[in-house]
Amino acid sequence: MANMTDRTRAASLMDFVLHGSSAPTITAPYKLRLMTAAGSNTSNGTEATSGNCPGYTAGGSTMGSPAFGTNSAGVSSSANAVSWTATGSWTAIVGVEIWDSAGTPLRWLQGTITSVTLSNGNTLNFAAGSITADASQW
Repeated sequence: MANMTDRTRAASLMDFVLHGSSAPTITAPYKLRLMTAAGSNTSNGTEATSGNCPGYTAGGSTMGSPAFGTNSAGVSSSANAVSWTATGSWTAIVGVEIWDSAGTPLRWLQGTITSVTLSNGNTLNFAAGSITADASQW
């Protein structure tokens, strides 16, 4: 997965560190969302729906707590597996986004993946360690 931070979220972190602004509020747990059109570091992708990906629930699935392991050399990897099982044929999934669980959720990370389509009964699984947040991409 290409690793990129939502530029708006990165800016709020930079303002906190460099200018003493208020710390951004992050509401756990993080949720992994599947995208049928990839986003960028400045705009959200198009999230899958139960209509075009039966078995998927809008808003994504929790990444557990903690969502990521300890940072090592600027890279943190997902700590838990996240999966979905198709209950019908799926539209291609081309990206993922990581959002918090605030009342109005905020996107923190996004990236593209190799296109995946599922048939009824197949499972899309992101194993623990398969999603990385790389500080060099900030």
